[in-house]
Amino acid sequence: MGCPSESLPSQVLGVELDPVEAAIAARHPATIVNEDFFTTLQTNDIAIDVVVGNPPFIRYQNFNDKYRSIAFQLLSKHGFHPNKLTNIWLPFLLLSCVSLSPNGRIGMVVPAELFQVDYAAEARCFLSGFFSSLTLVTFKELVFDGIQQEVVLLLGERTEKKKGIRVLELEGIDSLLHKVGTVSDAADSNDLDQNSEKWIKYFLSNKELRLLKQLETDSRIVPTTQLFDVNVGLVSGENDFFVIDQDRVNKFGIEAYVEPIVSKADQVRGICFSMDNLSELIEKKRRVFLFNPDDKPFGELSTEEQNYIRWGEELGFNLNYKCRIRKRWYVVPKAWRPNAFLIRQANLYPKIIINNANTVVTDTLHKVRFREQVNDKAVAAAFLNTYTFALAETSGRSYGGGVLTFEPGEVRKLRIPMVGSDELDLIEIDKQQRDGDIEKILENTDEILLRKGLGLSNSEISILHSIWDKLRNRRLGRKKHRRTVKS
Repeated sequence: MGCPSESLPSQVLGVELDPVEAAIAARHPATIVNEDFFTTLQTNDIAIDVVVGNPPFIRYQNFNDKYRSIAFQLLSKHGFHPNKLTNIWLPFLLLSCVSLSPNGRIGMVVPAELFQVDYAAEARCFLSGFFSSLTLVTFKELVFDGIQQEVVLLLGERTEKKKGIRVLELEGIDSLLHKVGTVSDAADSNDLDQNSEKWIKYFLSNKELRLLKQLETDSRIVPTTQLFDVNVGLVSGENDFFVIDQDRVNKFGIEAYVEPIVSKADQVRGICFSMDNLSELIEKKRRVFLFNPDDKPFGELSTEEQNYIRWGEELGFNLNYKCRIRKRWYVVPKAWRPNAFLIRQANLYPKIIINNANTVVTDTLHKVRFREQVNDKAVAAAFLNTYTFALAETSGRSYGGGVLTFEPGEVRKLRIPMVGSDELDLIEIDKQQRDGDIEKILENTDEILLRKGLGLSNSEISILHSIWDKLRNRRLGRKKHRRTVKS
């Protein structure tokens, strides 16, 4: 930037909490402060021309109370609303931004969850208005060795003629080094409602975005909130004690004190879960029984219940946090029984599974309760269409491992085209799902729901396929790509 070397100590401020790293940094011509970053901001109210940083990624509960308190106070002072989902990188980013001078710039390494998590929605809205130009550089490779965390290079400029938000996707660090100085010029911008959208949509073309926006207002596509309730499955607190197989049931003689449960996504292969499916899992010695004793004081329980509970206490299961805070550690809280399950962490795509075996379910999956007068079979079948799959990629979130994850709130944002859904053959679709033939399923559901039901052209359906393919393949690429920096 043209600063004389003798002026660097007075012009460059570095903040480092770790004393060893601070001593290493102090070898360079700069003023290095060995303290918490937020404490430095609290005591130094100065405008910064350029901020460069790679903040730590630490969850709320692991964030030092003292530093978290200062960070949240500063965030509140500037009008932000942090909560217990807030990761430490977010206050680092936001407070660095508000410390910039009117002509300031920032370059920061942040997790790609900036694009998609709900707790960063306020940050996305702020950033899009605060910077005249914002460039987001993403990578197909995982650029940090041994870290299953996708990162984004965020480059913001407060005064820049080339306005807007741009995304540039590169293979890895080598590609970035080749584009130094031309990153912003190489990035493309597109049309996106910056106040409400997840930024994952920046990977889509304007043609793809326009089709999604068009379908967003189509009343024939029904929000899931009008079709069913969704919530997390039960949390046992210790599956090794509560979720058990037939051999354990027999060993302790507790047949009268268990009920069937689905505990893993791979136990539900189709889109219907029947009593026959449950029997097959029992024969394979899968853990499909929930220990479900009466909600009574220990002394009032049967001998079999008492013996099993004592065995659990000998192994220390009662000391686990979720168990420890209960009135009776051996009683798992349960709410409503699900009509269906919904895959919480999907590989290729999510799905709804009808619960014909009347089981409960752990929080590995979500539980679904259909609203009155809703045809559950039609909903489960119609969910498997290209539009809903494309929407799922923009509504869910994925991390370094490439799995598409949904919280209940994100499921509630999904929509399903239901016109013609009563024509779908659930039994045939269930068979095709078990055979892994999703293309044959989509060929049928897209024809009935999208082409006939919504009147979409083959070209428009192809665009939806393009959206789904592009976003799905991008996140699945996290599994394959690794850092390849040349020495």
